[in-house]
Amino acid sequence: MSIRIIALLLAIVFSTAMLLPGVQLATGEAPSLPGIVYNPWKTPSSNVSMNKPVVAFPGDTFYIQLKNAYSGVSVSGGYIWTVKLSGSTLKLFNYTVTAVNNGGIVSVKLPQDVEGGVYDIVLTGSQTLCLPRSLWVIKTLGDVLRIVHVSDQHYGAGSPDIITGDENRFSGYLVAGLLNPNIVIDTGDLADTASETQYQQAVSFEYALLYSFPIFGNPGNHDMPNDQYINYLGDTQWYRVIGGRILIIAVNTREAGYLDWDQIVFLENTLRQYSSIPIKILLMHHPMFYYQGELVTSSSDNQTLKPYVSGGPWTPVSSYWSGNMTSFFYTLRLIEDYNVTYVLAGHVHRDLFVKYTSTRTNTTTYFITITTLGMGSAIYDGLDYYALNTNDGSLSFPITPPTFIGFSNITGALAQKYKPNLAMNSLPIGIYPPVNNYGQANLSFIPAVLYQTPHAYIVRAFNNLTYLNLSGVVVWALPWKGDFIFNTLKTFGNANVQVVDKLLVGDRLFVALNISLPSGSGVEFSLANIADNTPPIVSVKLTVPSVPTLGRQLTVYLDLKDNEWGPKNITVTYTYDGKTIPIQPTLSSPGSLAYPFSTFTYLLTLPSPG
Repeated sequence: MSIRIIALLLAIVFSTAMLLPGVQLATGEAPSLPGIVYNPWKTPSSNVSMNKPVVAFPGDTFYIQLKNAYSGVSVSGGYIWTVKLSGSTLKLFNYTVTAVNNGGIVSVKLPQDVEGGVYDIVLTGSQTLCLPRSLWVIKTLGDVLRIVHVSDQHYGAGSPDIITGDENRFSGYLVAGLLNPNIVIDTGDLADTASETQYQQAVSFEYALLYSFPIFGNPGNHDMPNDQYINYLGDTQWYRVIGGRILIIAVNTREAGYLDWDQIVFLENTLRQYSSIPIKILLMHHPMFYYQGELVTSSSDNQTLKPYVSGGPWTPVSSYWSGNMTSFFYTLRLIEDYNVTYVLAGHVHRDLFVKYTSTRTNTTTYFITITTLGMGSAIYDGLDYYALNTNDGSLSFPITPPTFIGFSNITGALAQKYKPNLAMNSLPIGIYPPVNNYGQANLSFIPAVLYQTPHAYIVRAFNNLTYLNLSGVVVWALPWKGDFIFNTLKTFGNANVQVVDKLLVGDRLFVALNISLPSGSGVEFSLANIADNTPPIVSVKLTVPSVPTLGRQLTVYLDLKDNEWGPKNITVTYTYDGKTIPIQPTLSSPGSLAYPFSTFTYLLTLPSPG
C-alpha cells in the first residue's frame, strides 16, 4: 500500500515591492509580523474606553475618571490622534489638548479646529496614559445616524468550533466596515468565559478592523465576573449624549438576567437628568420580552405580563426577567414614563422584534433583540443595520434579508413560514454549519477568513447572498514590521480589491482598501512584508495505527509548515491497488485564528483497504 500526498502550494507573481517611508531593512532581513493581538492595553479610566468613547464637539471640555491605580498620576497635558481617509489619501491628524488631573478626574479641553472622527487619547505627565479609540468628535449631527448592531460575539468560542467563531467575527467586521456606519453598538457577551485572553483578542481585533467607528457596548452574562471586562473596558454602566438629540444608556443585567436595585437607580437618575433628550436608546443584554410582534399593554397589566413558568400559561415576558417581576415592572414603567424609544438586547441568539405600545402613557417603544455574531444560533449568525432619523426618532432598515418581517406578529400566513418567536430579521454573515431550529445546516452566507502567518495577513471573502452587493472602502490598522507588498491572489464574479493608500504610524500600518464584493463573487488577497518564494514543508506527524494494516481504517496527521504566507490550499489523494481516491482533509491545528501560526496540522481519514 502506498500513500500519495499532493499539496498545491502558494504561487504568486509579484510586482515591485512598495517600501514604506522610514522603513529601512537590511538585505535578507525579514521581521515577522506582530499579529493582530499586539500589545493589548488595559484602560486606565473607569468611565472612558473604546466601548464607551466620549462624544464631544470641537472646543468642548470633557472629564476622564481615572481608576484608583492611576488617580495619583500627574497629568500636565496630552494629545489626541487618528488616521483618516481624506479623498484618496490617508492622513494623520494630531492635536494638542489641555489636560489637568484634579483628584483622579482629568479635565480635557479640545481645540476649536479639531476634525471630526474617532481618536486615541494620550495623557502625558509623570506617566503616559493611553486610551485608544476613546473619543468621538462630531462637528454636526446629521439627519440620519447609521447604526450597525452586533451582539454575543463570544471571543474564544464558536459553533461548532472556535475557528468558525473566528471566521464569523471577521466576516461581521468586514461587512460592518463595508456598510460604513456612524456607530457600532454591541449588546454584550463580548467574551465567552470572561478570560483576559478573550478581552485582549476583542480589543485588538476591534481596533484593527473597526478602526474608523465609535463602538458603544454593554456586558453580558458571559462577561461575568466583570473583573477583566473592567480591566480592559472600564465601567459596566454608562451613558452618552450624542449631539443633544440622542441619549444612549448602557446597563448590566449580570448573570441573573434583570436589573438589580443599583442599576435601576442609575437608570432612573440618568433618565430624569436627560428627560428632555428626545431620542433615548437603552442597551442591555437579557431581553425583557421573549416574543415577536406587537404588544399593546402596560406596566400595570400583571395579567398579560405574567412571569414565565415552564409548562405554564403563555406570557411574553422572558424567563430571565421573570426571576424578579418587581424589577421588570419598575424598569418597564421607567421606559414608559420617560418615553424610551429603543431597547436593544441580545443573549437569546435569535431575533425578537417587539413593538410595545403602552396603554398607560400612550407611548411606543421598540424592543430589538438580535442573533449572535460568533456563536451557536437558533437561526444563523448575523448583524443588524439601522438608519435612525435624528429629527423624529424613526428607525428604518436599509438592508434586510428576504426573510425580514420586522415587528410583525407570527400569525396567519407568517405562521406557515416561521416558527413562534423565531424571526429571521438580521443580515446573515459568515457560515453556519450546525443544524439550526429550522432544520437547516451548512449554511453559507458571507464566508470570510483572516489568516495570520509569519509574514502575511491573508484574506478570503465570498458573498453568497443573492440580494446584496457589498462595496466600500475600509481602513484597517494592522500591527506591522517591515516592507509592504499587496497582492490580489484570486477573484471571481466581478469582485475586486485595491489599495487606496497606506500610511505607517509607529508600529501600525494603516491601509485603506476599496473592496467590491457583488453577489456571487469572491476575492483573496494578501498584505505581506516579504514575497512568498519557499514552498511549505510537508511531513507525516502521526499515523494511527503506526503501521498501516489491512482491514483497518488509517488516520494520518499531516503537518504543513510554511514560514512565509502559508499554503494556499491542500488536496489529498489516496492510491491503493491502482485506484486513486480523493480524501477531504480536516484542519486539526491551529484551533483558533486569533494569532499568527506557521504550521497547519490536517487530519486525514483513509478508508480501510483490502
